Amino acid sequence: MNNQNINELRDISSIAIYPNPEHIDLSNKHDSEQIVEISPNRRYAKLNCILGKGAYKTVYKALDWEEGFEVAWSSTQTTKAEYIELNEEIEILKRVRHPNIINFHDCWYNNNEIIFITELMTSGTLREYIQKLQVPYLKIIKRWSRQILKGLYYLHSYDPPIIHRDIKCDNIFINGAHGEVKIGDMGTAKMKLGKNYTVIGTPEFIPPEMYEEKGYNEKVDVYAFGMCLLEMVTGEYPYSECKNPPQVYKKVINGIKPECLSRVTDRNVLEIINSCICPENERWSVKQLLETSFFLAEPEVLLLSSNETKNHLTMQVIFKGTDQLSVKFEFNTDTDTAEDVVSEMIQEEVIPEKYQQLITSEINGILREMNKYTPELDENKEEDHHIWKRENAISKKIEQANQRFQDAERRIIVAEEAIKNIDLELENLENLKRNKASLEYELQKKAVISDNPSVTTPQDIPDDDYFNDLPVEELAKFTAASNNKADKIKEWTQKLRDQDIVTIGDLKELHDEDWAGLGLTVLATRLLKVYYFYFIIIYIYILIIIIY
Repeated sequence: MNNQNINELRDISSIAIYPNPEHIDLSNKHDSEQIVEISPNRRYAKLNCILGKGAYKTVYKALDWEEGFEVAWSSTQTTKAEYIELNEEIEILKRVRHPNIINFHDCWYNNNEIIFITELMTSGTLREYIQKLQVPYLKIIKRWSRQILKGLYYLHSYDPPIIHRDIKCDNIFINGAHGEVKIGDMGTAKMKLGKNYTVIGTPEFIPPEMYEEKGYNEKVDVYAFGMCLLEMVTGEYPYSECKNPPQVYKKVINGIKPECLSRVTDRNVLEIINSCICPENERWSVKQLLETSFFLAEPEVLLLSSNETKNHLTMQVIFKGTDQLSVKFEFNTDTDTAEDVVSEMIQEEVIPEKYQQLITSEINGILREMNKYTPELDENKEEDHHIWKRENAISKKIEQANQRFQDAERRIIVAEEAIKNIDLELENLENLKRNKASLEYELQKKAVISDNPSVTTPQDIPDDDYFNDLPVEELAKFTAASNNKADKIKEWTQKLRDQDIVTIGDLKELHDEDWAGLGLTVLATRLLKVYYFYFIIIYIYILIIIIY
């Protein structure tokens, strides 16, 4: 084989393993999904299919050419310095492997963006799934919660421990076909090397100690899990009664719990939530939560077979949702008792002692059902069997009806609250309209006032141009002063000026994605957005004072 053929073969093999963008036909307009970008190592191909989009992050569907399956391609605005700071965490996250944590494949920095390649989940986020189901059954919530806690226990048991720092239903993903949930969005995760001080996460899920800047540990994830559980059982976002982050912040630091907590009717669930969102020194660990009876996987005992006289039975204990193997055993109704058999299995370490009461109760339940038969009355046996089956079916239907009734009650409460909020908003809107009309009337009166120099005329009142022409530095000063961050004024002002934002008026046209591209930290962006609107309100307030 000559050198030319060898080179051609190399070219073909490189295309097969890591396709080159130059060799990809992107012109086929009949395909809804097309490749729009290739990773630096040419292993991953981003498609023009957006899976999700937020203020700071966009998630696309992508292909892994090496393994041949679909993955998620997430891009987040950041700086080179922040990316370098994350390097240590990124290398550790690549090694994290657990059934309830989204697999983290790769990461790189490109054009002011950090790109994460992760496992793709088919049914979206847990929050989207809850909205689809409305309020799920408690059995489903237990199963989801158990999986979330197992993932957190793995992270917190890592050496050094990994703190996620942004646990919420939006960052937990679900495979609806199997009821499997996984913790995702590990981009905010941090190794625990002593106390952490950075405020990061979503305001409604941030505990008081993170705001207080006294340092925090992995228990911030337990607090956030408690808020997730609250959202699962009520279908409501925590602190939805608050209109902005400062209101949430004020409630959290003052120990005021979300209003929707009052709508949790199950005492066990309420106890678990309160154990998660209490002060840090009283808060339970993930391990303690997993060991509560509420989250223990309840074993189920099945009757596999019996002899004709019904005195020799074969049963099996099944542990759903755990790694525990099922256990098959023989039971003689003439000589055995449920208590003795279960105690013997515990002594032989066949089953854990913590399940003793549950398994004993299950076996006794089977024996009670079997005693409903009357073997000596053969002529009535078949009829009794049908009655027993009907009773069972009716009991199950009653139980299901009760569950549906409770769910309906919860939905009615939620709907009533929503109606109250709508009425309140309508009332506020009417008040605003009346105030606006009154203000316009006063302005018209001012316009016809005489030339008396002691009277303020409309020409003396600052107009919109005056406000819009204020230097953007004024907003930076206002925000910094309100948050004890005076050292940030120059940095924030320069970042805004770098993006040709010189005056307050330049901020009017910015959308969420524009704010995300300003090169500011997540916290700085949120603060400036919130206080920009406060700045406008204060300006209007001053205008009203001048008029009156």
